[in-house]
Amino acid sequence: MSTPHPSLAFVGVALVGIAAIGVGAAATFTESTSSTQTITAGTLDVSLSSPDIPGCTDASNKCDAVTLPPVGPVGSTFESDPITITLNNTGTIPAFFDAIQISETHGSAAASVALRNQINVCIQGSDPSGTWVEGNGPLWAAITLVPTVKQNPVRLDPGDGDATYAVSFYAGQDSSYCGTTISDGSNTRAAWQALSGGYVQPTSLTNDAMGGVVTPTLTFSFTG
Repeated sequence: MSTPHPSLAFVGVALVGIAAIGVGAAATFTESTSSTQTITAGTLDVSLSSPDIPGCTDASNKCDAVTLPPVGPVGSTFESDPITITLNNTGTIPAFFDAIQISETHGSAAASVALRNQINVCIQGSDPSGTWVEGNGPLWAAITLVPTVKQNPVRLDPGDGDATYAVSFYAGQDSSYCGTTISDGSNTRAAWQALSGGYVQPTSLTNDAMGGVVTPTLTFSFTG
């Protein structure tokens, strides 16, 4: 048996070592993680209901506008009976009270303009924090102010129906519902006083208003 040449044995070992190093350098560990989340936008939806309004007696009717029974013909001194309207959060996110705005339409006759300028409006509100005079004074002032009433951001949660409002109109006397309070809200009270000069009992309607027709609209706005 011949003895291996020493130099050849060394070369063989060296080649094996190079091959092992090459295999180790090529190996790499990998790893990854991920998370997924779905975002759904809610719906802001407030409905009106009242047992006195056919077709809108319950929140399930989903009424967002209601027409109240007409008032009159009225005499020179009058006060309309308020109809209580319930505000129901029929959406999927909380609704926050923002403002109330009164607008109106009237006929082209001068009597309608006179009627608009001679009657007062009383707006009452009730929510979990209490019962309030939202605004009380001349209808023309309520129309001119934008907004008519700036509200505190009262929260109405989905499914809640514990907020109400009522509106009445009068002339020739103080309101039986709002009294002589202009507003329980400091911002609204200051705005009404600056425009109309403070609360003054309205006089009775004059002959100029006879036959006049005015249709006020009250709009609540909400944020969500």
